[in-house]
Amino acid sequence: MALEAFAAGAARLKRVLAIDCGSTTTKAILFGRDAAGWRLEGRGEAPTTVEPPVADVMQGVWNAVAELEELTGLRLADGTAGVLVRPASERSGVDAFVATSSAGGGLQVLVAGIVRAMSAESAQR
Repeated sequence: MALEAFAAGAARLKRVLAIDCGSTTTKAILFGRDAAGWRLEGRGEAPTTVEPPVADVMQGVWNAVAELEELTGLRLADGTAGVLVRPASERSGVDAFVATSSAGGGLQVLVAGIVRAMSAESAQR
């Protein structure tokens, strides 16, 4: 039953934003789905901001998203609130967000979750 629910939810996805925080560059990649299937809608990037004076990786994420917005003409984030626009519509928003880190060490991450054992296992991996 859980797999069926997941498949049904995935079938409703129209747009997915993927972020990768690297050692020097943060990439924002947007995938969209239409009748023909999934396609790359755009790619933005910005310097990763983990060192002073900024020392906040999220600033690099928002900068990469802003570039992606400029390149695609889509509104993906509410800059004043610091949140993604959800759900996806014709000219704005995303339905899902995934993030990875390809940085070699030094990137500090906070993991939060509902089930402690599962969240801790994910953090360990």
